[in-house]
Amino acid sequence: MRHIVTFFDTNVLVYATIDQDPAKLTLSEKWIEAAITEGTFYLSPLVLNEYIFILSKLKILHHHEEDITLYAQYVQGILDRPLILSAYAMCQKINFCRNINDAIHLKTAEIHCDKLVTFDRDFKRFIPHTPLEIDILG
Repeated sequence: MRHIVTFFDTNVLVYATIDQDPAKLTLSEKWIEAAITEGTFYLSPLVLNEYIFILSKLKILHHHEEDITLYAQYVQGILDRPLILSAYAMCQKINFCRNINDAIHLKTAEIHCDKLVTFDRDFKRFIPHTPLEIDILG
């Protein structure tokens, strides 16, 4: 039986790390734990980069070195020029380049995964433009 590889958006990691919403904390922990257990957990270099940036900005980076070490084990893929240009072309097409990183996440997930999970409702704009399954949590 083939398992569905799931791309995790940065916000899922953040909600699993920082207790800012108990329901989102529980939900994100459940999703992450299940994907790790099933061997379907996927992170891109950009997700890990954003995660570290957010923890640093909040001045709590040193408290979460174990989380970073854990998540780093699941980072795959590369962030290269063709990927960035593909994301740029798509966001130009739909006039939604406000956050190019979301388009880069989507294009990375299209290459390596079957599904993308996020709490970011802006991903609804991408649904008509991708064959990828997008689960918007919460």
